[in-house]
Amino acid sequence: MSKPSRTTFIALVVLDDAIRRLRVDGALRHPQHGVRLALAYLYSITLSKNREPFDDLWRTLTGQDRQPPEFRVTWAGTQFARICDDIGVPHDIVLTEALAKGRADPTPNPQRPAQPGTT
Repeated sequence: MSKPSRTTFIALVVLDDAIRRLRVDGALRHPQHGVRLALAYLYSITLSKNREPFDDLWRTLTGQDRQPPEFRVTWAGTQFARICDDIGVPHDIVLTEALAKGRADPTPNPQRPAQPGTT
């Protein structure tokens, strides 16, 4: 699949937005119905029916994983890329730009707040 359907694209935007909120706000709070629906929909169209990246992404977004907080965004991005691959959507610059346009906050990479004791 070279271009995702509108529904698939919206589900990817929801997940991309959740990963970006993880970077700024930390772990997501329950309930996250939109994120859950996006994960369920995307799982329903997977080629392999492998739940691992979906479960891992959910645990990472909600802080139920074993990753240190500073690695969560990277790990979530890895799972997002695995999901894109499994649904047949290339995770490339074209998708990244389209997701940036589809988000409520269109900035490509929001700045992380300064950490105490760093400059």
